[in-house]
Amino acid sequence: MQGYLALLTPKNNPLFDVVATTSDGARSVSIQVKTRSVHNEQGWKLGADISKGNAPPDLFVVLVKLKPNGSPEYYVYEYPVLAERVAQVYQAYISKEKRDGTARKEVGFRWFDEVSFKDDDHSRKNNWQPIIKALRPA
Repeated sequence: MQGYLALLTPKNNPLFDVVATTSDGARSVSIQVKTRSVHNEQGWKLGADISKGNAPPDLFVVLVKLKPNGSPEYYVYEYPVLAERVAQVYQAYISKEKRDGTARKEVGFRWFDEVSFKDDDHSRKNNWQPIIKALRPA
């Protein structure tokens, strides 16, 4: 992003991977990056804790979809927005019975993929405006 700095955090930082800041350091945001490999057909595998939505302000999540040929796709979310979407998708999944008629059991992760996308999710593709807006002076 032109006019901004992106700084990688130390490996295994539990909450975010990148800090984006204005060149003068006056404003910054934290970014969690979740990458989906080229061969992954299931979507992004997220921790179950995302559904809780507990996050500091100015935390973003960028879902990266690697492509076999060409540039990756990026889906940029404010953390609370993604948390709500993932919770909706999971609730729809868990409320349906399995094929054998039994109830689904709680799992320790959440899947999120394009099959579950709504218009708002599609509009986030390669759209860095939420982060840029957060870095602009108030």
